[in-house]
Amino acid sequence: MFRRLLYVFLCVLLSQTLHAQTPIKRAEQCATMEMDSLLRVKYPQLGTLNQFEQALQQKMLEFKKQLANGRAPAATVITIPVVIHVVHNGETVGSGRNISLAQVQSQLAVLNEDYRRKAGTRGFNDNPVGADIEIEFCPAVVNPQGQPMAEPGIDRYNGGRANWTQNDIDGVLKPSTYWNPDKYYNIWVVDISDPSINGQLLGYAQFPTQSGLAGIPSDGPASTDGVVIYYKAFGSSEKGTFPVLQSPYNLGRTLSHETGHWLGLRHIWGDTNCGDDFCADTPPQASASSGCQVGRVSCGATNMVQNYMDYSNDACFNIFTLNQKDRIRAVMAISPRRLSLLSSNVCGTQVATKPTPNFRVDNQQVLLGGQLKFTDLSDGFPTSWSWTFEGGTPATSTDQNPTVTYNQPGKFKVTLVTSNALGTSDPLVRTEYIEVLNSGLCTDITNFNGTPTVLRETNGTGYVSGQNSHKSQAVSEFFANKLSYTNLAGATLKFGVAKAAKGTSTESIVTVTVWNGRGFQGGPGAILGQKDVPLKDILADVAANRATSVTFDKNVPVSGLPFHIGILIPYASGDTVALVTTANGQSLDATSWRQNSQGNWLRYADSLGLNVAHNIAGRVGQKLSVQVASSSVFINPGQTVTLNARGASIFTWTGTGLNSTLGAQVVASPTQTTSYTVTGSGTDLCSTSAVITVNVRTGTVTATTPLAEQALQVNPNPSDGQMNISFSSALRGALVLGIRTVTGSELVRQNHQKTTDTFEQTIDLRTAPPGVYFVEISIGEQVFRKRVVKQ
Repeated sequence: MFRRLLYVFLCVLLSQTLHAQTPIKRAEQCATMEMDSLLRVKYPQLGTLNQFEQALQQKMLEFKKQLANGRAPAATVITIPVVIHVVHNGETVGSGRNISLAQVQSQLAVLNEDYRRKAGTRGFNDNPVGADIEIEFCPAVVNPQGQPMAEPGIDRYNGGRANWTQNDIDGVLKPSTYWNPDKYYNIWVVDISDPSINGQLLGYAQFPTQSGLAGIPSDGPASTDGVVIYYKAFGSSEKGTFPVLQSPYNLGRTLSHETGHWLGLRHIWGDTNCGDDFCADTPPQASASSGCQVGRVSCGATNMVQNYMDYSNDACFNIFTLNQKDRIRAVMAISPRRLSLLSSNVCGTQVATKPTPNFRVDNQQVLLGGQLKFTDLSDGFPTSWSWTFEGGTPATSTDQNPTVTYNQPGKFKVTLVTSNALGTSDPLVRTEYIEVLNSGLCTDITNFNGTPTVLRETNGTGYVSGQNSHKSQAVSEFFANKLSYTNLAGATLKFGVAKAAKGTSTESIVTVTVWNGRGFQGGPGAILGQKDVPLKDILADVAANRATSVTFDKNVPVSGLPFHIGILIPYASGDTVALVTTANGQSLDATSWRQNSQGNWLRYADSLGLNVAHNIAGRVGQKLSVQVASSSVFINPGQTVTLNARGASIFTWTGTGLNSTLGAQVVASPTQTTSYTVTGSGTDLCSTSAVITVNVRTGTVTATTPLAEQALQVNPNPSDGQMNISFSSALRGALVLGIRTVTGSELVRQNHQKTTDTFEQTIDLRTAPPGVYFVEISIGEQVFRKRVVKQ
């Protein structure tokens, strides 16, 4: 998590050499949440930040109920062991990057003052919502092998280079130097110099992960867990003479801020205009503060610029609030790595004992054939491990952190014995610890549970989950995929509004889309699959008060990871659709998203203050399903259309006008709108049949294939933006090639002369944002269009 990105305005160039005590200037932009998103893309097993938030809010509610019933345990001061990795380039101790023991001690003193609201220090405040977090940080006195440390809390490391980029810190430095984050709070003090960052970076942290929730992994990347601090912002100039420190970040508050992130706190402004940091006693504010703007007013409130989770100068900070304390305490209860630190025992004098076994698993419930990762948490510095996994493969292991596959259903025990030079532990046996499910290999999943509602757009016209005056481009529903399903066969979507300018003769379409969940803060990322649904079908479904069922052209590979299902929203005059949601407040999981007119994805909860879920269900499975696709959505009477089936090895078709009833591909020539059913066999399937409807226009029967279907081809499609366009026809003359967005905006316009039967052109849209576009060729009086997907 970045605390601050520092920059110099365009008229000033940053000197490459920063002299001691030269003030550091702070930038306005913040990349804290962007860095969290990048980490979750790299490590999808982390789940999403939204999942973490759900678990945290649930735990905080439990605490409040316990307090109201008089059952909450009395708060106690907890101690977290710290190791500071001082990364240098061969300097002598106390010189340059190889900072002194005294500078490290000054920093730990500030950290404890701030988290204890210590009277007589800068960390004290008399604000009525100010809180003593009741957390203290102690320097570790033993290393991971149980040996006494020469300098308590300090691991000096010669990195062999003067400075480090953020990629090298996470990709090279951390994996080479981290100590077990179940036992140590890792802090890297390093010279950060990254040309990809517009200015000087002060620090960033890794959010905690959670456990005890079905399908949500607990461990995440151990090799990156901790905090990184710029060495010129580590320590306090008020507690000694440390020439490398630079104002206004020379009082040790960078670590107080980043430790807040490491303990689960969000920026006080919620990382968006008047956003939510999920702490009720921190007033809303429009953006990060600078300097010490006491009395600043934004979002209808006086901003708490003294809060450690703002961006004020070090001298301004002195407040953590009671709700921030509740949040930190909840993190310490649900995040296994944070909780395990409380029993680490590396700050005491005990070096080693006969070990005591302990472990956790990333998920106690798994589908048949699934894998689980076990993490050793044993005390006493074991050197060997002996695992036994009832019902698992392997059945035994001597790895410290093994991965096990379960291929038979049931409930199974796990046993661990640990040993070191001082002896062997008693077995730790957990009976019926792992549950392997033999059901649910094919199922429907949904977040909808409430009162069907169609939400009107606020401060505008139209609908929140459909067309509106703010020109939303798409809406989606997030699915956590807690049981790691691998395939998505189809979906059902309940529309509450459907209107068409041309009524039932409309040929407008609504594109149902599946995205992966690797976008910003778990939002929609790359497109995984799409299906065009005729608006006339949605009209009929709304009139009959039923959901619209969609079968994708092929199984969408969701790969056991979170995903989104939603719709692209076209803007054709007189056409309107809107999805049904729950009533506001009936869903607290913030699963509904929409894409604004600039192409940015935002949660309803963040951008609109709405806590709802769309009425969307996904048909998921660990096995394939029969899928069916049509070469055209609308045809003239008697024209041919090709139907393709996937997912099985043997296919049988029913319906009128077919050239065959067997095979994966058949050709139909219907004279009226007709539904075709394909049934698959020859393999184990979730769904053995699928239905597709070919919409036939009214008019005279013809036997020609539509020219547009044959003439314009785009390959590859989907693509990374580089596409080859081929247009074949006998037409000659002036040709206009264009690319349009779904809202009709023209991105590309080229004029050509077509002098042969085939016209070919290469288009490069790699700089355009991912999404759906339309290739359009105009020649003479005819227009040919093809939808393309840019990933």
